[in-house]
Amino acid sequence: MHRTLSLLAVLVIFAFGAPGLRAGQSESPVILTIAGDIGASNRSGLDAFRDGFLNYHEKTFKAAFQFTRAELAALPQVEIVAHGASEAWTKPVALKGPLLTDVLARAGAGGKSVTLVALDGYAAELDPAAQSAQKWILAHSMDGKPLSLGGRGPLWLARDTGSGKASEEELAKWVWSVFYIEVGMQ
Repeated sequence: MHRTLSLLAVLVIFAFGAPGLRAGQSESPVILTIAGDIGASNRSGLDAFRDGFLNYHEKTFKAAFQFTRAELAALPQVEIVAHGASEAWTKPVALKGPLLTDVLARAGAGGKSVTLVALDGYAAELDPAAQSAQKWILAHSMDGKPLSLGGRGPLWLARDTGSGKASEEELAKWVWSVFYIEVGMQ
């Protein structure tokens, strides 16, 4: 029930206007917010009314760094092939997006542990060693099409599996429907 209500709230927000829209930004709503121990910011603290979905998830911050889909697409892009050892995952997919390390660096959060949070509240942590062990991307498209809400979008944390498959255990770190990253202390 909680997951259904969360996803319904997200669909309503995106259909009628995202609370993270910055002044002068009418065409590309914010799809990712990074907060916590960051060195750069492009927005002020949480506004409980305008940031209704962040507030619903009890995310609080004094400053944050936000990205629109266009801003993420403007970063250097990486294309990978990913496949997972899950019954539903019948074939490899082509994913495209910026490196997680590039996104974090833009927010002044390089070299720190991060927790990626999905729209339904699911979260997974990556420490600096895990971040550097693989080339993680925040995929925004799959097989040439944008990731959508109701699918695995707006963003999906994934890595290149080459001709292999990621194990079920590893797939627990592959957060899909990412909208928020909390940066912790090193």
